[in-house]
Amino acid sequence: MKNSESTDMTRRKFLKTGAGFLLVCAGAGLGPVLFRNRRLYTMSRPLMGTIGEIQVVHDDADRAYRAMESAFEELDRLERILTFYSDSSEIGKVNRLAFDQEVSVSPETSELIARALHWSQATGGFFEPGLGKVIALWDVKHRTEPPPENQWVRLADRFFHKKIILSGDRSAPTVRFLSDDVKIDLGGIAKGYAADRAIEILVKEGVGQALVNLGGDIATLGGKSESEAWTIGVRDPENVSKIAKIISLKNQAVATSGSYEQYFLSQGHVYHHLIDPKLAMPGNAKFESLSIIGNNCRDTDALATGLFFSSDYEKQSFLEDHTDNFQFMKFGA
Repeated sequence: MKNSESTDMTRRKFLKTGAGFLLVCAGAGLGPVLFRNRRLYTMSRPLMGTIGEIQVVHDDADRAYRAMESAFEELDRLERILTFYSDSSEIGKVNRLAFDQEVSVSPETSELIARALHWSQATGGFFEPGLGKVIALWDVKHRTEPPPENQWVRLADRFFHKKIILSGDRSAPTVRFLSDDVKIDLGGIAKGYAADRAIEILVKEGVGQALVNLGGDIATLGGKSESEAWTIGVRDPENVSKIAKIISLKNQAVATSGSYEQYFLSQGHVYHHLIDPKLAMPGNAKFESLSIIGNNCRDTDALATGLFFSSDYEKQSFLEDHTDNFQFMKFGA
């Protein structure tokens, strides 16, 4: 089993893993009775390039495990249609064909692309779902030196999201690219969306208290108990064995982007996986991790990426203008 999990973890389904940014504090150790006859049940498995974990509080073990299985089935389905790393996914098909023709997609995929484009417009292009070619070019998990400058500099500041055209009616949407340099990668929003969908499945299965953790994109349902929220620790990017801050979530979500986990070193310079679309290369920031807390994981995921390179004033102003009481935290030098 250990070898199988290791193999699965090498399949980079989504770029932004974020596995070490957030952790559930005192999670799996809550086996004793929480209240009445309710206990905490946990299930985890490799998916979306990380380890997905679901925790459910319930008074019936069989129902709890059935609910978690149903949620993982939904996560597997979403991985199959949304991953950037497979030609057979809906996103893979779009990336192969959409410059030459309109490509049909499911209403669900169309709606997620539309939401990604919404945040692209709102952030002035700092959240960029059309950046797939640039992300693949840098490929920080496998590189030891930057790609040739002439390969990426021409892709800088191209506003690729403006070259992604959604057409058709809601029941039969299509996607078309206006440039061959556009490739959609929903890695900055898909895991958050998937966490929200897993929560929706758990609700349908009769669960009222749960936590879904997809490598640091965390969505919660209710609290850990009648009186307690779910407790989440944000790692200190300068010392990952320590917790920088403890946060409490109840019917909320949190997502974190960080520059300290996925990177390579070349001639004394750190090249991390967070690409600045204006530069088409890893961007610079005076901190190492940004967490966004809000009422859904899809949008916190997108904004943890889209606001990473903005100033504190810009982050605060943006969240006040575009969200319902979302908050941000940043850590690192």
